Formats: sequence, C-alpha cells, structure tokens
Amino acid sequence: MSNINFGMSMAELRAEIVKFNNDITAQRLRSYYYEKTYPEILGVSRREISHSSFLAWILNPVESHGIGDFSLRRLIEILMTSKFWPKKLPNSELFDDFITGNFELTKSSVQREVSIESAGRVDVLIELFFNAAGHQFPLRVVLENKVLSIEGNDQTKRYYKHFMSLNDKSANLFVYLTPLSTLDLEELDEQECEDKHFIQINYQELVDSLLEPVLEQTISSETRFIISHYIQSLSQPSMDDQGTDYERGMIMAIGKEERELLQKFWMGNQKIIQAALYAISSDPNQEKDVRDTVREALSSIATTGKDRRTILIRYEGVDHHTRIQKSDIGLETVRLLDSKGLIDDSVFSWLSKDTSCSFKLLKKKEEVRDNEAKYGRYRIKQAPEFLYKNQEYYVARNWGIGNIDKFISKMKSRFPKLEFVV
Repeated sequence: MSNINFGMSMAELRAEIVKFNNDITAQRLRSYYYEKTYPEILGVSRREISHSSFLAWILNPVESHGIGDFSLRRLIEILMTSKFWPKKLPNSELFDDFITGNFELTKSSVQREVSIESAGRVDVLIELFFNAAGHQFPLRVVLENKVLSIEGNDQTKRYYKHFMSLNDKSANLFVYLTPLSTLDLEELDEQECEDKHFIQINYQELVDSLLEPVLEQTISSETRFIISHYIQSLSQPSMDDQGTDYERGMIMAIGKEERELLQKFWMGNQKIIQAALYAISSDPNQEKDVRDTVREALSSIATTGKDRRTILIRYEGVDHHTRIQKSDIGLETVRLLDSKGLIDDSVFSWLSKDTSCSFKLLKKKEEVRDNEAKYGRYRIKQAPEFLYKNQEYYVARNWGIGNIDKFISKMKSRFPKLEFVV
C-alpha cells in the first residue's frame, strides 16, 4: 500500500478502509453478490435458451406463477411506449383495450424454440385470441432474444417475411430483446436488428416494468423465489468459470433496490474505490491486460466517462489538423472529407446513415432530441458544423472507447488514404 499515491495519506487510507469495512451498504452488497443465484448454480445465467424459457413461463397466462395475463399486459405496455412502436398497425385501437383490461382472453399459446420452415427457430412465439368491443381478435407476438450473440443471416427479415405472408388475420408484433443499457437504447436512431419492423426493448425494461411489478402482486413463495433469483442473476456478473471474460462480466439489468444500494455504496466509498483501482493499474505483479483495463476504467471515472486521449487525422500522409480530442473525431473527419471535395451525394447519404456511435453522425437541428442536446450528443447551441446543399448539420459527439475503433475501420475502408493516429 505504500506505493499508492492517490491524494491520500496512509492515515487517511486506513480510515477509509475502516469506514468501508463498517459500511452497512457495503455489507449488504457483499452478501448479495456472494450469494449464488439458482441460475448460476445451474450454470445457465447467460444462456440464451434459459432466458427464453423463463420468458415463456412468465408470459404464459396459464402457467404455475398464478398471475394470469398480468405479464402479457405489461409486455404490451412496454412495447406501446417504445420509441420503435410501429406508426401504422392494423386495429391499433385494440391495444388500448388490452392494456386497460377491457378484454377477455379466450385462448393463448406460448412456445419457445419454434421451428419455422426456411426461416429458423423463433425464441418465443405468443399467440392469443381475445374479445374486445364485442369482437374476437387474434394477436401474435414474435420475440427474438439476443443475450450474447448477434443476428445472423437476416434472421429478423426472414421471420417478418414468414409471418406477414400467412394472411391469417392476426395482428403481428415483432420484438427484439437485448441486454443493451437503457441509456444506449434511448440513443439509438434505429433498431440494431436487420428488420426495422421489430420493436427493440431491453432486459432493464422487463425488470422495471414487468418483473418488479409482479413481485408487488399477491403471489406464492415459490413464484417470488423464482422471479427474485432471476432478477438477481441478471445483475450479477456470472460466477461460473464457463464462457469468455465478456460473458462472465456482462450485467444484463439491475433491480431498483440493488441500484439504490450501489449508488449509496459509490457515494460513500469513492475515495477507496479509486485508490484500489489506482493500485491495480500500477501494480507490476498484475497482468498487463488487467492493468490496462483498470487504467481505462480509472481514466473514465476521472473524466466523467469520456475518452479524452487525443488523435491525429491524416490524408495522403499529410496532417489534417493538430491533435484533436476523440470526441471530435466525427466532426474533423467530416471536415477533412469536405475540404478534399470527397463528399458527393453518395458519400453524404453514406455518412448520414452512419450510426457507429449508436446515433446518427449527421443531424439537422430540428432532428436533435431534447436529451441528445442536454447531454451534448450534438452541440446545437453553437453554429452549424457542416453545410451540404444549403442544409445545415451538426455532427455527433461523445465518442468513446466502445465505438472509436468501429468508426475508424469504417472510414478507412471507404477512404483508404485516411489515417488515424492515436
């Protein structure tokens, strides 16, 4: 510990450790995270098929949980309030009846891993018949669940084409479920799946708006145990030895009580957490990749989560600009391409569709959402940053470790004479 130099004397460090050891919040979190959940004991906490099985169970009105169609109605609410809810949907007014309970469910079928000829296997397929406004209506929900994998071979396009071709009078809802964080989901300009008819939601929404509300209902102790352990398994990095480092470390969602505990823990122990990170990042006995990863985390904390290292952009071996902040990589790349006369209609269309950082590279002022302006995704309080055919545009900011490499690779592929020097 004598090598630690993070703005604390040894006396202050000892005091922080004592404070940490006696912190009630830390003790509760230690107990919470060191308790293996039932899915972890079985070694299935990050298996896609296991999550699909749980979803099929909780969404089936006649299953053993005893909550009837409560979860189904909650799922429809989540979909209807999504930014990706389709603007045109047959019998859209019927969904209001479904949410308000002004309907009678007459038949239901919830299946998982349903084989569809020439289309693949649907993770969860829900088929319902319900009476509303004196009429019977069929509803089908096709749910594609992605935990660790990504879509392959145009899966969603094949599912959409198959079910829309049935012409069986069912209203179809297509759902794309991922562990993407809520903040990242809100920043998406389009769904991550190939077929844009799918409504993308995340596991956090299921926890906040479906699973935790179920726990507030009158349910059996067995149902409470299953749901509580499931929520806990989503929030814990997997403790088994199987899978990649990413699989073991991924957090899929966090419950409300756990989030509050973690926030209290962070507020009460920031000094010692940062001191511990510094110690690991500078310890020669640690593996280099561990030191580098922790150093990145420490740097991100110290700079409010942004990657502030500089970068140099060159074209045909000539420096375009002095070294820039990485948050300006999109802006300066566009400016360079513009200065070289490389932006024609084709390139402009290509740049406009780029979502390397999960939101569009170019936006007009009126296209920028309030939260995007609030958090500096686009700097619309400044003068417009790019002009094309008398139209003014702003360039996406807030680039970081997770998307810089993707953007650089994409730009260099289209413009081989571009060079980015970190």
